[in-house]
Amino acid sequence: MAFDTLILVSTISFLGMISPGPDFFLVLKNSLSYNRKIALLTCLGVITAILVHMSYCVAGIAVLITTTPLLYNALRYAGAAYLIWLGIKALIASKPNTTYIGKQQTKQSISEKSAFMQGFLCNLLNPKATLFFLATFTQVLNAESSTFDKLIVALIIWIEAIFWWPFVVLIFQTQSVQRRYFKIQFIIDKLLGIILITLGIKVALGF
Repeated sequence: MAFDTLILVSTISFLGMISPGPDFFLVLKNSLSYNRKIALLTCLGVITAILVHMSYCVAGIAVLITTTPLLYNALRYAGAAYLIWLGIKALIASKPNTTYIGKQQTKQSISEKSAFMQGFLCNLLNPKATLFFLATFTQVLNAESSTFDKLIVALIIWIEAIFWWPFVVLIFQTQSVQRRYFKIQFIIDKLLGIILITLGIKVALGF
C-alpha cells in the first residue's frame, strides 16, 4: 500500500474520530462524572466496538448491513434508543455532593461493567459509525485489494482510537478542568443529556 494512501486513511479516520458525536459526549460525561478507571473503561468499550467494526469491514459484512434496509434500520433504531436512554439518565440524575474527581470520586457511580458496556454499545449501535468506516474503506480500497491491505487500514484506525480516547479522558480529568466543571456541573450534565437525546433523535430520523 502506498505511503500517500496510508496518510489519507490516517487523516480521514482521525478527523472522523475527533468530530463531536455520541462517543465523544459519552466519554466526556463519564470523564467528568466518575473516576479515571470508569472513564477509561468507557473508552475501552468504544475501542472494542471499533475493533468489531474493523472486523466486519475487513470481512465485507458492512456492505451487507448497509445494503439491507431491515438490518440497517434495526441497527439505527437500537442505537437511537440507547442514546436517548443515556440522555434521559443524565437529565434525571441528581446533583452529587463532591469535590473534583482528582480528590474524591463522586458518590453516584456506576459499575465497571456498565462503564465498559456504555462505551461498547454507544459505538457499536451507531449506524453512522458503520457508514463512516465503510466509506473510509471504500475510499482507499477496491475489490482487488488484498486482505493484508484491508488489515493495514483497520489497524491504522484502531491504533488511532487506542491513543485518542484515553487522551480525551486525561484532558477532562485534569484538576483544573475538574474544578471548573464542578462549579457548573448540574448545568453541564443537563446539557450533555439534551445533546445525547438530540443525537438519538437524529439517528432515528436518519439525519
